[in-house]
Amino acid sequence: MLFDADGHYIPKFAHDRMMGEYAHLRPRVVTDACGSTLLFDGTNHPKVAHSFNEAQTCNIDRRLEDLDRLGIDMQVLFPNHSGLYYGLQNVKAAAALCRNHNDGVAEQEKLGRFIAPAMVPFQDCDESIAELHRVVKEHGLRSLVISPNIDGQNIDRLDMWDFYAEVERLGVSILFHGDADSKLLGYERMDKYRLLTCLGFPFDYMVAIACLIYSGILDRFPNLKILFAEGGVSFLPFLEDRLGDTMETFNAPWARDNFAIRDRPNNRRPPKEYFDRFHHVIGLDESLLELVLERYGIDKFMTGTDYPHPDAHINAAKAVDELSTISREAHEAITWGNAQRFFNLPDSVETGKPLEPIAAVGE
Repeated sequence: MLFDADGHYIPKFAHDRMMGEYAHLRPRVVTDACGSTLLFDGTNHPKVAHSFNEAQTCNIDRRLEDLDRLGIDMQVLFPNHSGLYYGLQNVKAAAALCRNHNDGVAEQEKLGRFIAPAMVPFQDCDESIAELHRVVKEHGLRSLVISPNIDGQNIDRLDMWDFYAEVERLGVSILFHGDADSKLLGYERMDKYRLLTCLGFPFDYMVAIACLIYSGILDRFPNLKILFAEGGVSFLPFLEDRLGDTMETFNAPWARDNFAIRDRPNNRRPPKEYFDRFHHVIGLDESLLELVLERYGIDKFMTGTDYPHPDAHINAAKAVDELSTISREAHEAITWGNAQRFFNLPDSVETGKPLEPIAAVGE
């Protein structure tokens, strides 16, 4: 079995049929002389040079054919841009656009071959909780996709703690995915050389992980299930060392007392003891993969292709089989076993056989 924890999909059919007060704001797939792109809020997405293949990105029948051809049994359907609506000042409009997206991808999860994480208007806690409740109650969706920054702000923002409480209560997984068009860390200096993805994603993830640990969110909500996609895993030992060094600094009163109470680390345990709370999608060509697996164990990592983006590992089955330096046990864990446990999947999947929906918790 092969699970792809990093696929991308645009529910164009849902955008095209959107109605109501905010329908004029909906994203549009536009094809010009340069190819297909997503037009939203007056600009194209992605803002980087490449366009995308509309059939591969928007047509679910074509997607199923490709998965069968590539030997992929199941795939996560991330939006092309996880933080697309975070910059909207009108949170009601952002919520309406998220509902439109979620109703579209929910139809694909019912096919039995996809995990369709729901989008929420993460700039507003109340609207995010309302959409969280709706997608669980109406669609039984089991996961959310969140950008690792809230329009340039950190994810431990005080007003979002009630949201994390509801996510934990409902048993929904949080899937973080970077967005090259968002205000990720250092975006002002990363407009060349594809740095927004190459460095921006792991940099943003490092800040997000630091905030989740230092804020005390992981202590307050011990049952949150968290996955980071498309940032690789080679940064983890470096981050562990840096976060540990900062804790040692804050043990000195002259350092601790120079920061306001909510600007100090509030975690109850050493940072390295929280790293087993996170799942990650590996890069299939990471030179430090074997070291990372040895250090953190094999049960927190999954494979991902980034299909159908230009940098995707399209022949995923072949790429995974060529990971000859890892054990057979590790191979089986990262290709299916870890995803099966994380998403509570059956032993086998087939097109047309829907997954069991997540059970709605009583209000």
